[in-house]
Amino acid sequence: MKLYNLILILILFIKINYGSRIINSGNLFSELKDYYIPENLNYYSGGYSEENCKNASYITVPLGVTGGLDEGSLSSFLLTKKGSSLFIGLDAGTVWQGVRRLTMLQDFNSIFNITYPPWATLPEQRATWFIKNHIQGYFIGHSHLDHVGGLIVESAEDQLSPKKNVIEVGQPEIYRGCIEMLYKMGYIADFKNISSVPDQKKPIIGISDTLTSIAGDLFNGAVWPNLPLYGRYSYFFVGNGNQYSLKDLTPYADKYVSKVQNEFPFNQNVKSFEICHDTLTSTAFILTDSTSGEQIVFFSDTGISTTKCDWEYKILQVWRNVKIDKLKAVYLESSFTNDVADAALYGHLRPKDIMKLMDSLLENSIQTSPPKTNLKHVKLIIEHIKPQVGVNQYYLTSQRMVYQQLQEINNHGIKVIIPNQGVPICF
Repeated sequence: MKLYNLILILILFIKINYGSRIINSGNLFSELKDYYIPENLNYYSGGYSEENCKNASYITVPLGVTGGLDEGSLSSFLLTKKGSSLFIGLDAGTVWQGVRRLTMLQDFNSIFNITYPPWATLPEQRATWFIKNHIQGYFIGHSHLDHVGGLIVESAEDQLSPKKNVIEVGQPEIYRGCIEMLYKMGYIADFKNISSVPDQKKPIIGISDTLTSIAGDLFNGAVWPNLPLYGRYSYFFVGNGNQYSLKDLTPYADKYVSKVQNEFPFNQNVKSFEICHDTLTSTAFILTDSTSGEQIVFFSDTGISTTKCDWEYKILQVWRNVKIDKLKAVYLESSFTNDVADAALYGHLRPKDIMKLMDSLLENSIQTSPPKTNLKHVKLIIEHIKPQVGVNQYYLTSQRMVYQQLQEINNHGIKVIIPNQGVPICF
């Protein structure tokens, strides 16, 4: 009897372990593999390969890709240009966890020529150093926690302090990122020694509604210490439909920024647009390279609202400022799949809504002569997909369902990208 029970226990143990392998291998998700492990990086996330990046200008790194529930991967992207080691943040739902993941990837540090101080050997040390020295600032589209929570939580370590990092700032082998920027600007040379250089502030850029909420409701001394008050950040307010140069949205004087105005990110112009997100005003940003004219469009959350906000008209105003032949990528959310009713969207989008917007983009953007008839040169980066937590007869993740539904009605040949945390995308 004891032998029989022992055999049963062994069989159960094998089934449990075998079953877990089945789940992790993705058999119940039509070979999607695990939630965080895509079946094919180049196909599913855009990937960083020679083929994808040979003629690319921009590189974006997803720090967080989901909409709600998964606090380890909430809406947040980094953006840079090839050859640069400075990044700007596009929303900041998850920061530290996403950076920790990407700095552990085998090729990331060599691809971007990221160097670390000798003491930064642990993943958390490298992640924190990257945040301090390689993220130059943040564009925040609206103030919901799944778009700003990462910024708030990691803010205590989000500052390059020459006083505290005298050795690092003075080491030529770490002459990258923000340190490199400070030297190129001639900023450090204006001080008698490195220890007398002030702590560095980073810009947080957004419309008035967003920044007022961040300042009053989050960095308010009650929910979180008011770190901007103590020199961590500077707020830069942008207006609806107004265009700015990024060199003017920085804490540094013009005499410094003028020396790097042709380098990323200071060579970017930004135009901001107020868009609908149910009861909240959200933001779209058009970034335009001042030299090449190349553009990307980043939308924070938007979509069909329960209020009277005309979400389609607001997005139309964005498209009217896009030069279609210069457009490289559009970041746009698809929080839900097509089966969700309008009344349950609360300011979000589905695949069928997105492809209608692609029709509008092609029709209403600034066209070429002869006009472009497709979007094959553009990447559509899908954000904010909410995890599949309800009954699903297809045994598919939300990512897979959104991708399939987009492709079924992809009439313009746009390259649909479902990003994965930490996997760079070129465009």
